[in-house]
Amino acid sequence: MNIRPTGRLHRAVVLASGLLIGLVSATAWAGPAAAADVVATGPEGQTLSTAKATIDPAGESVVVTGSGFDITKGIYLAVCVDNGPGQVASPCVGGVDMSGQSHSIYWISSNPPPYAVDVVKPYTDQGNGKGGFELTLDIKAQDTQGTDCTASGVQCVIYTRADHTRSSDRTQDVKIPITWGTDPGPGPGTEDPVATADQSISVTVTGGALSLEVAGDAVSLSPAPVGGTATGQMNTATVVDQRGSGSGWSLVGQVTDFAGDVGNIPAARLGWAPTANGSGVTPGGAVQPGSGLGQAQPLCTAGAGGGTGSTQCDAALNLGIPSDARPGGYSATLTLTLS
Repeated sequence: MNIRPTGRLHRAVVLASGLLIGLVSATAWAGPAAAADVVATGPEGQTLSTAKATIDPAGESVVVTGSGFDITKGIYLAVCVDNGPGQVASPCVGGVDMSGQSHSIYWISSNPPPYAVDVVKPYTDQGNGKGGFELTLDIKAQDTQGTDCTASGVQCVIYTRADHTRSSDRTQDVKIPITWGTDPGPGPGTEDPVATADQSISVTVTGGALSLEVAGDAVSLSPAPVGGTATGQMNTATVVDQRGSGSGWSLVGQVTDFAGDVGNIPAARLGWAPTANGSGVTPGGAVQPGSGLGQAQPLCTAGAGGGTGSTQCDAALNLGIPSDARPGGYSATLTLTLS
């Protein structure tokens, strides 16, 4: 039995669409000036400043700057509990550090005792007997020694005071009160300066063809006796719809009479049971021998919006051999038509 696919394909429909993204533009603007530092002034005109005094209780690192300090007097820089005007702020978070490795407390001095030469941070000489510093201070609300800056009635400060060699000297006391909480970040209109540039992107999508391919051009049915049934499987037909129209399609089959050297078997004696695996595709109904493929019968059909891409259509074949058929070989042509 020969199988011949035929054309009769619809003309491909071209689908064109544009994808437009954004507008071509370039914009730049300047943001506002950064927020002013928090500054405190000491008894001798020295200043202590930091970029922020609202600190996350879990801990933050902030840069603390000092200026105009008496360069002959060593000081401590730490976070301590404020005990009021004229009183030493104590205890300090983190306790005492004599290693010089902690960033939660600093000893700043340009003329330390001999044992502290490797521990202190020297002043920056600002001239006229004045010194300054810029140090990163690790700040947290609590320590393991029991100091808790978030406890009721406790106010902690970023604090400088004279070191232990001048423990009664209050002239180096400078305080910046700390507020505990997370920084909400910049408010509206304080975004960093940015520049944007958009590009318009377009595309044209073109439709392809509606095509049919068959995996072979010959099928052999099983031998069958007179009055019996010969069976087999047609070669798989693949429909490819790349038109982009979503208009659907139909694939039908019709067979000729089976011709032999000793007689004919009518085309209507060939039946089939179609199958299909494409999305939105319906296989044709089973056709029994005797009312079979002498007339065109649907193998598979795609409705509107279905059958796009690749679809495979198949069918089990069964040929009813008439009781008056003469033994011998017979052949016919099954024609598939896609439209």
